[in-house]
Amino acid sequence: MLMASPLWAASNTTSKLTFSTTALSFNGSSGNVSTPPITVAIVGSKPVTVTSISFSNSTFFATLPALPVTVSAGQSLTGQISARPQSSAQTGKLTIVSNVGTYTVSLSETAATPASPSSHKVNLSWPAPASSSDTVDSYQVDRAVAGSTAYSSVGTTTAGSTTFTDSSVSSGKSYTYEVRSVDENGNMSNPSNAVTLSIP
Repeated sequence: MLMASPLWAASNTTSKLTFSTTALSFNGSSGNVSTPPITVAIVGSKPVTVTSISFSNSTFFATLPALPVTVSAGQSLTGQISARPQSSAQTGKLTIVSNVGTYTVSLSETAATPASPSSHKVNLSWPAPASSSDTVDSYQVDRAVAGSTAYSSVGTTTAGSTTFTDSSVSSGKSYTYEVRSVDENGNMSNPSNAVTLSIP
């Protein structure tokens, strides 16, 4: 929110705007960020009317006063500019239009740090059937979110491999696994005993 505050008046016969900074930088990796307040001072002996304040890039924003607003000589406007983190670096301009000219402040933001992929994996192993009337052709590994009966296949292995690694798990979740053997005609056995695992 921009607000007026007292400032020593200059002796100029005409007025102009001066800024506490002409460039603002944001660190996108730190979340929704703000900079120290920016101050726009009215220098001179006459009031200045600000007719519009705008941003060229919607990544940057501020709570704006109702416009137009006339600021008396010897006062200033102070506002907080913020930025929304983006996956790529951003640039833009803050433009302030007044009856004494148009002024701009350069804006930039570094890219937000992408979320780290889960480093967790689930390693499963099971014994091959001791005996079967059908020859095992492969194994199908099924998974459900713990507490759910909605299983879906997360992978298969050959008949000679009785291990499987699930790399698609998410931190903080629990999963239940079952394994089925599949014969050469695509017929599946009943599911194995279920095992439930929690991912840190």
